[in-house]
Amino acid sequence: MIQATARVLQNIIEIHVGEETWTCRPVVSATGAITRRIASLFSTVYETHRSTEPDAVYSTVSYHVKKDEIIVQIGEQRWKTESSLFGPMTFDYGGLPYAVNEKLTGKFAILQGPKLVATGELGFRSCQIREYPAELEGFLTNLALGYLIRTLVWEMFR
Repeated sequence: MIQATARVLQNIIEIHVGEETWTCRPVVSATGAITRRIASLFSTVYETHRSTEPDAVYSTVSYHVKKDEIIVQIGEQRWKTESSLFGPMTFDYGGLPYAVNEKLTGKFAILQGPKLVATGELGFRSCQIREYPAELEGFLTNLALGYLIRTLVWEMFR
């Protein structure tokens, strides 16, 4: 199971992936301690650090409000989701198309064609993804971060 939790007062997002913990921090270009702290509260770009290599950036995940898209970058590889007005959010991974069907309750299903690949749930500053194939774990962990960033951004603009 993938469990992502926003620690708002600490200004980080923690993700538990099995036994491993990832720490995600906002990317901020502002200078000065106070300016940097304020800018990081509104950041939509996060870098992930895995507990096995805490000093190295594993991936970068960003959310773009106007297009309602999540971009995941791991090294030179890059994926992005696409949203439609009333349809599911879609993405391609490993040459296969996937769709994320969301409900107003916060629950969602990730489908590859008609086949259910994973289930998940968005909560108050948290995101869980369950029952997924092992080969999708790294990508889905980054997708959970993207969904959590998206939720935090929507909270700011209410």
